[in-house]
Amino acid sequence: MPFNINDFKANIEDYGYLKANQFEVFIQPPPIMFGNMLNNNGSLSELKEITDLQTFRIDQVRAPGISLASADVSRYGAGPTQKQPFNAQFNEIHFSILSDDQAVVWQYWYNWVRSIYEFTGTESSGFGEVNRIPTYLSEYKSNYSTIMQIVMYDQEGNTVQRINLYEAFPTAIGEVPLAWGDTGNMIKINVAIAYTDYTIVSSVLETPIRVF
Repeated sequence: MPFNINDFKANIEDYGYLKANQFEVFIQPPPIMFGNMLNNNGSLSELKEITDLQTFRIDQVRAPGISLASADVSRYGAGPTQKQPFNAQFNEIHFSILSDDQAVVWQYWYNWVRSIYEFTGTESSGFGEVNRIPTYLSEYKSNYSTIMQIVMYDQEGNTVQRINLYEAFPTAIGEVPLAWGDTGNMIKINVAIAYTDYTIVSSVLETPIRVF
């Protein structure tokens, strides 16, 4: 059947479309950060305040995907092969956050990663003197992982889809480029997130009940 522009337009009008810029990301602080405050040069910030701040500043995120690991298996024990899935693989997702003017968001993720694996010590003198050396120890996953939710909206602001990522935690904070000649761009913090699995909330196949 040849392409028909009128059929295409009718399909778009009947079923609509989602826009890539209508979303929010909600990230609950992990248990290891509960009860703490962020100390930024003597200025204290509540974690809830930072969490609320991030909701408005995550400007880009990739929703999770899924790939099936498979092996080449001969259909009859010999001869041509076919793909046989045996596992599922979840790739890390990445998102970027617009930094606030005090770099609180930046330090929030820095301290989260350091809580997972203490790769560096603490310095308060301002130049070159580490007050506490790192332990180089890893924390238990149940203490540093959390739940992360991506919410997508339609053009009227109604929730269309919610994606939950379980046991999520940061695995990397990207380098942040700084340049004297860059006078127009805002600083963004790029974060990589790993997770155990994910679900699209309330999405399931059901067998309809047939009445005879």
